[in-house]
Amino acid sequence: MRALFAVDHIFGISRNLEVFTIGGKFPYSAWQSYLDVFSRLTVISRARPLDDTTHQLSSEGPRVDFKLLEARRGIARLRGMGETRAAVYGAVAKADVVIARLPSETALLACAAARHYGKPYLVEVVACPWDALWFHGSKVARAYAPLFALRNRYVIKRAPAARYVTRTFLQGRYPTSGAQFVASNVELPTVQLNGPFNGFSDIVQIGTIGALHSRLKGIDVAMRALQRLKRTDPDLRFRYRVVGEGDATPFLRNRDALGLEQEVSFEGTLPPGEPIARWLDGLDLYLQPSYQEGLPRAVIEALSRGRIVIGSTAGGTPELLKPDRLHKPGDDEALSRIILEVLGTPKSQLAEEAQANVKIGQGFTKETILSARHRSLQALAQLAGGRSS
Repeated sequence: MRALFAVDHIFGISRNLEVFTIGGKFPYSAWQSYLDVFSRLTVISRARPLDDTTHQLSSEGPRVDFKLLEARRGIARLRGMGETRAAVYGAVAKADVVIARLPSETALLACAAARHYGKPYLVEVVACPWDALWFHGSKVARAYAPLFALRNRYVIKRAPAARYVTRTFLQGRYPTSGAQFVASNVELPTVQLNGPFNGFSDIVQIGTIGALHSRLKGIDVAMRALQRLKRTDPDLRFRYRVVGEGDATPFLRNRDALGLEQEVSFEGTLPPGEPIARWLDGLDLYLQPSYQEGLPRAVIEALSRGRIVIGSTAGGTPELLKPDRLHKPGDDEALSRIILEVLGTPKSQLAEEAQANVKIGQGFTKETILSARHRSLQALAQLAGGRSS
């Protein structure tokens, strides 16, 4: 049985035409849960040329093939919608089932095509469409946010099956009338724990993992909060380190304007797994001040490494963190205040918190997550088996 996976991830195509996942989100291992249920998987998404494959992971492997469209943006993408529609409908026609990862224009088209051809489909709801555009940063994106959210809500409501990465948040905003499943899209590798937080370094090490393509990860919010912190306590020494793909130039300009040239660094990308785990082990405090999230992988990874974690109330983050470790998206004053409170908390109390965080992170082991995913995929396969050929 052949499954089609529709998503708007931008893959990279190397000079020898090998497909890589940019940022590590979809390495070949990410397809395993689908291949456990279906004989073949076709991935339809977008791609751009990739000259440097350093730190990037291959997405290719047995029983997986790709239908990749040009990674157009803005007006150029609108002009190419006819070509995209034809490609998506053609791919759906050849599939037995469709898996659509939302929010995504490509996935919305795949759902429409699945209904057109009478193919069963599963929607994976991994983030809030409204937040994804409303906080994107451009006026065009903000103007489109209400319509995009409405389109996703309509599709999710009608889907035969829906799998959510959150326990309650996304279900509340985007309910379904079909079969409902819960399974995180985070699957942590097994990396030996060096030891949870055990006191602050002389130079407090603070970090965030987040793509730099937009303002959605709240990195500017973190920098404003840290500027407040620097003014409040001039003797405090800290480093704010950011790992993530994308052009750091706008953030560097903002960093310099805030007077944080010595404190803030952008460190590019790191492969998932042990490299990211070891990077997190070098932090005292992890920040996720996002404007938009589903169930944030980076927060779960930081928890699993026994870090002290502060995040915004975006998406499913409140399902992972205590209320006193949360601030409203964009509220740099509240974030600064929480950081100060953490710095003033007794070491023994923080050590207990770090141990509790490890236990939360351990709930996202491969075995636990795969079991939950398999249930939804098997339900999809049963829907296909019930159709007349």
